Amino acid sequence: MIFNVAQLLKSLVGASLESDFREEDIQLDEDLKVIGPIAGHARMRHINQGILVDGWVDLTLELTCTRCLKSFEQPMHVPFEERFYPTVDVVTGFPVEAEDAEEAFPIDDHHLVDLTEPIRQQVILAIPTVTLCREDCAGLCAQCGKDLNLGPCECQPETDARFSVLKELLQQDS
Repeated sequence: MIFNVAQLLKSLVGASLESDFREEDIQLDEDLKVIGPIAGHARMRHINQGILVDGWVDLTLELTCTRCLKSFEQPMHVPFEERFYPTVDVVTGFPVEAEDAEEAFPIDDHHLVDLTEPIRQQVILAIPTVTLCREDCAGLCAQCGKDLNLGPCECQPETDARFSVLKELLQQDS
């Protein structure tokens, strides 16, 4: 996911370049297991402050269900948009002072834009807080740990001793 943008930086502001990409064996993060290739599309536009890149990626992640703790595959479509600033002037080769370096990614000395980090960040943000293998996942029994998706367990529900007085009142009314 590395693109040479030297010619785009030499072009007039507003010029654009579009490209489809496909990466086979890529690891975005230690905690993210990508299954299969990452495919996507990127549009790069020359702006006053550098290059604006937007597009999308399609990938499949192996996630762990929050309820039953089983691994499952989650296909994702993740849009992204990031700004890149040049570190070296494309014509003179002299270093360039960055205006908003904290809000953008650098274009390296060879005028290459690497989309790996912006895509990694957007994928992490796109992962739901609660990951479920399926919508109706029953989870695990809190007492014995049995997977309730496979059927009910033999555990009796725990009763809170504080409610024993209420239970006695209900039995007296019956």
